[in-house]
Amino acid sequence: MYREITTVNTPTYEITIPIELRGKNIEILAFEVKKPKLENTATKKVSFASKIKGYTFNTGGYKFNRTEANDYP
Repeated sequence: MYREITTVNTPTYEITIPIELRGKNIEILAFEVKKPKLENTATKKVSFASKIKGYTFNTGGYKFNRTEANDYP
């Protein structure tokens, strides 16, 4: 596969086909490649609290017992 992205300012454009593609059936396409919008990551920061807002956690009456948690052989 051969790919070339360039800016063309004239109605004609010449490309050089790589040696490994010569003598083979190839397809040449030309279409506009739009540059992706660069997002400012500084404005994209979201707090953890806002990410978990609306989620709930039910402990079902569970109470942590430190002695039981550390009681192992």
